[in-house]
Amino acid sequence: MSAYNELQLSSFVDQIFKRLQGIEDQLAILSEKAGVPYDRPADKAPSEVVELARSGDRLGAIKKYRELTGAEMGEAQEVVEGL
Repeated sequence: MSAYNELQLSSFVDQIFKRLQGIEDQLAILSEKAGVPYDRPADKAPSEVVELARSGDRLGAIKKYRELTGAEMGEAQEVVEGL
């Protein structure tokens, strides 16, 4: 079993987020062509929260979302999980 260092894991997470962004872009295009509304989860969150979540700092993103919106913990977790 091989272990990954922090830099390798960070690279993998970045690759995953880039791929997910591409999938969301395609979903938005397909939804528009089909006439079905599609709201990107990231559109509902402040940009600081999105950046924290995309950098892998989910706890920081939850805290920042609560700080900026006054949301309860459950709501903040749900929003961040959807990013």
